Amino acid sequence: MTESCTPATPEPRTSDPSELKNLRAAHADELSSRTRATKIPADSCSLYDDEALGGTAGRATAWLAFEHVGQWGRDILDGSALGEELSAALGEAVSQAGLKFLLIRQAGREGRVLHGAADASGNPTHRVLYALCTPGEEKLYSFSVSTPEHLLDLPLGNPQELIQATDAELMDSPAILVCTHSKRDRCCALRGRPIAAHLADILPGNAVWECSHTGGHRFAPVGIMLPTGYTYGRLSEPSALAAYLSLAGRSIPSLHGLRGRSTDTPVEQAAEVAVRLELEKKGEEVTSGGLVSRETSGREALNALREAGIEPPVDTAEHPTLEAALTTHTDGRTWVTFFERVTLEPRPNSCGKGPADAFSRELRGLYQL
Repeated sequence: MTESCTPATPEPRTSDPSELKNLRAAHADELSSRTRATKIPADSCSLYDDEALGGTAGRATAWLAFEHVGQWGRDILDGSALGEELSAALGEAVSQAGLKFLLIRQAGREGRVLHGAADASGNPTHRVLYALCTPGEEKLYSFSVSTPEHLLDLPLGNPQELIQATDAELMDSPAILVCTHSKRDRCCALRGRPIAAHLADILPGNAVWECSHTGGHRFAPVGIMLPTGYTYGRLSEPSALAAYLSLAGRSIPSLHGLRGRSTDTPVEQAAEVAVRLELEKKGEEVTSGGLVSRETSGREALNALREAGIEPPVDTAEHPTLEAALTTHTDGRTWVTFFERVTLEPRPNSCGKGPADAFSRELRGLYQL
């Protein structure tokens, strides 16, 4: 039994609406034939849409994405992609360096060949993306290595030394990585590949990459914007394009499918998304890094409200699992947000698996101090 996958296609917001309109018109066939024609088996994990997206992004402050055109395996470091010995050594190296390691390839037929700069013998090499995501200091670099073993010779734990050793190029535009890791979960491949292919038809070649598992395949199609680390789920072709154009053109994260920023805790991610949505209702947009959230205790959050002369709206005795955050704008405005984990109907965490416990981080209150 299968269920037709028909992604929502909300009107995305971009810096140049007329340009986006023209792009959509030029690719109308893709919009109607790619993702809408995809059939998703009924036991797929991404068929559920009742879990709030805010607060679900994977955590990482720095990313290392290595171009690999061979098989990826279920786990990219289980030995099937890079060999057991290299995988073990590389896993240890990136862990000590505090890096989130991914495998990437370009979409479609371009994913069958390497795209790094040719070596001295004219042979193709592997492209590597290196992203530093600390808010206010985001940078995306690109360099090439002849073999994956070469990564072990690099100072992965020292950003400046790594950049110098590889003669890395500072990229002047972001990259969007779309998960298509079929061996990890079929939803990412069935739903992610059409998104990556559509973006690759429109955006520059080095802007779009298919990538291995990033976490959250239940939200497929999923994508990550580097170097900001803003993560998206339940993407459609228009919303994926909007996510890229909005950040690339205006440094403003699109809110369609926004799960959060990888540098933040889940509660901080949910808080930023909630405040951005509230400001959007008033016609206000905030640039990347314009909001800083700090997870705090429910008690501290309630005290902050009292000090501002606001009667606490939530009884902590009735909500013992209450989560809270303080979100501050660069202009000094501050908001208090409250969240609670709400139990959902059991559902598979991965395609083909049996039902498992599930929850959604739901907004219980948002107040400006």
